[in-house]
Amino acid sequence: MSSAAHENPSLVALKTTLERISNGVDHFELLGVPRNATDEQVQAAFVSLARVLHPDLPALRGEHRADATRAFQALTRARLILTDPERRYEYIQTLPEEPADAGPLEPNPELARIQMHRARQLLQRRDWASAEIILRQADALFGEPFDSECRSELAWALYNNPANDELQRAEEARQLLEEVIEARTDAAAVAQAHYYMAIWCKLEGEVPKVKQHLDKCLAINDKHVEAQRELRLFERRRSTSTSLAPSARSTSKGRRASKTTRRASSTNVEPATTSSGEVRKVPLQKKPSLLERLFGKGT
Repeated sequence: MSSAAHENPSLVALKTTLERISNGVDHFELLGVPRNATDEQVQAAFVSLARVLHPDLPALRGEHRADATRAFQALTRARLILTDPERRYEYIQTLPEEPADAGPLEPNPELARIQMHRARQLLQRRDWASAEIILRQADALFGEPFDSECRSELAWALYNNPANDELQRAEEARQLLEEVIEARTDAAAVAQAHYYMAIWCKLEGEVPKVKQHLDKCLAINDKHVEAQRELRLFERRRSTSTSLAPSARSTSKGRRASKTTRRASSTNVEPATTSSGEVRKVPLQKKPSLLERLFGKGT
């Protein structure tokens, strides 16, 4: 592979996949998923790799086409077996038993970056559920220390995924974003985490903290367009509410006063009482009808 492999996601994916095939990894490891992965996770991992490894992609034509075809076929075979319950069960029986204390997959930053490339596309399309699956895989593949960009985007995806419990997703997203902010290992990721935290605070009702996070985001990246727009909206709402509050109160008082005045004027009539103070009955005066007014009857 040439140095272009470090620049083009397709060439990076091809190099990594061919190495894994030559090392004889199983289907789970080839796709980058654990043995207990669900069908949805297997499918998401396959799609993520297939998007950058299809032989018809411009970067994989010519000298790379044969290798890309072999890699794509291996991925397809792995997906078909792992998403078929019977074939998956039979396949697992041929694998060596995993140790009882087997941990997560071996860290593989290159494969994780491939997953990140696909996740960005899903986030742009607001496919939160698929993006969350792939970002969780990428987060595990990055290992420790965690990748700040991956964890920040994972927090955003899971927070917006309607399939997640509302309270749980809010709490987990907040924890992930705070981890990124506290780590301070990637300035761009920290700025983005502050922006996401501002939106989180806005939606969760913690309004006083919105401007704090927006200011911190712009202090790191003063060209962050979304943060600039959100700050303008925040200040506009605050200035509007501040300027309207006194007039609204005076108008409200004025309305109440006018109503009171009208009510007082309409009821400011001395009741008919006797000398002893008892209320006496006053006969109602019948208004003259139209005929009576025209012909003078009853006058």
